[in-house]
Amino acid sequence: MPSVNGRRTQEQRRVATRTAILDATIDCVIDYGYAGTTTTRVADRAGVSRGAQVHHFPTKAELVAQAVAHLARKRAVELGRGVKDLPPGRGRVEAALDLLWQSHHGPLFEAVLELWLAARTDEELRAALVPLEEEVALGIEALRERLDAGDDWELAIDAMHGLALRGVLRGADEQELRADWLARRERFAELLTTEAGGHAWAP
Repeated sequence: MPSVNGRRTQEQRRVATRTAILDATIDCVIDYGYAGTTTTRVADRAGVSRGAQVHHFPTKAELVAQAVAHLARKRAVELGRGVKDLPPGRGRVEAALDLLWQSHHGPLFEAVLELWLAARTDEELRAALVPLEEEVALGIEALRERLDAGDDWELAIDAMHGLALRGVLRGADEQELRADWLARRERFAELLTTEAGGHAWAP
C-alpha cells in the first residue's frame, strides 16, 4: 500500500511495528536464550511500548510462535537469493552445499538452535516449530531436485548439522568452522554428482 503525501499509512506502520517486535524477539532469543526472553525485554529492544507489544502479540507463546515463522521466512529468503546466483558447471553442487552451510551458523542458526532445544520441553513451542521446520526441509529438498543431486543429499545436510552443533559446543570461530566444512564438502559434492550420473553439475 503506497504512502500518502510521503507519510506511512496505518497499515505500513502496523507492519513496521510487528516486524520490529519480531526482529527484537529473535535478537533476545540469541542474547538471553528462550527462557530469558521476556515480553518486557522484547518491547525495550524493539523500541515500542509494552502496550503496543501486547496489542500485536498478547502472550509470550504467541509472540515466540510468530517469531519462529518470521525466522523461517528470513531463512527462506536468504536461501532463495543464493539459489538464483548458483553458477553453472561442475562447481554448482559445491556452491549449493556452501549456500546451505551458511545457514548452519551465525546468529540466525543460533536462534534456531535455541528454539529447537527449548521445544523439547515446551509443547506449545514445538507445535509452532515443527511445521515451519518441515517447510524449510521442503525448500532444501526442492534445491536437491533442482540440482538433480543424489540420495546422499540428506547425509550431507546431517553432516552440516553435526558440524554446526559441535562448533557451537566448543566455541569454534568462523575460520575453524570453515576449515571443518571444506574438509568434507568436496567429498560430498563428488558423491552427490556421481550418484546422479554426473548430471548434478549441469546448469
